[in-house]
Amino acid sequence: MRETAPPGPAPSPPPDLHARSLKTTRLHANTVLYRIHRTSRNPFHFGRHTDPARRQRWDAPDGSYGVCYMAKDGHIAFAETLLRDLSIRELSEAELDLRSLCTIRVASPLRLVTMHGVSMRAHGADASVVHGPYPKAWEWSLAFHEHPSSPDGILYRARHDDSGLSIALFERAREKVEKAESIRLLDSGFAETLGEWLDRYDLGLSS
Repeated sequence: MRETAPPGPAPSPPPDLHARSLKTTRLHANTVLYRIHRTSRNPFHFGRHTDPARRQRWDAPDGSYGVCYMAKDGHIAFAETLLRDLSIRELSEAELDLRSLCTIRVASPLRLVTMHGVSMRAHGADASVVHGPYPKAWEWSLAFHEHPSSPDGILYRARHDDSGLSIALFERAREKVEKAESIRLLDSGFAETLGEWLDRYDLGLSS
């Protein structure tokens, strides 16, 4: 019987990735996406951080292009933004009061690199790239961004609730999405949805 080796480190992009046909997912026009953002700021933030401590998972390793993060479901955007600390058992109203949920409409079709399921193997990747240390994901982000087929971004399993999908949108696709509306998380008209999210993640609310 062949012995199974223990998992190694997350793989780097293969040298021939530029010559491979990327597995992609198409999001059609009028698809709705979601993003949690600070109410005082533009909901579309394409981060170009040069400080590694401030970069997110799929950011450019050198800040040469921007990346904006959103999700296919509102509760996934909520988890990815506010539930990164696994010790959290309740959220404060003060913290929620700073943020809004932006509903985003896809204005022109998006073509996203599929980084979940069977498609990862075709790229020479596995789930350790998606959920492992950031520096390796930065390598993959650059490799996808520079691929000759010029994808609009990356579609991947959310880390803090992997039942859902998140999107890392490259800045070059900025004009392909538009804001539909934003609503404050503590808006009275949003109370029912917020309550459902808190219940989903077994969270309390403190004043």
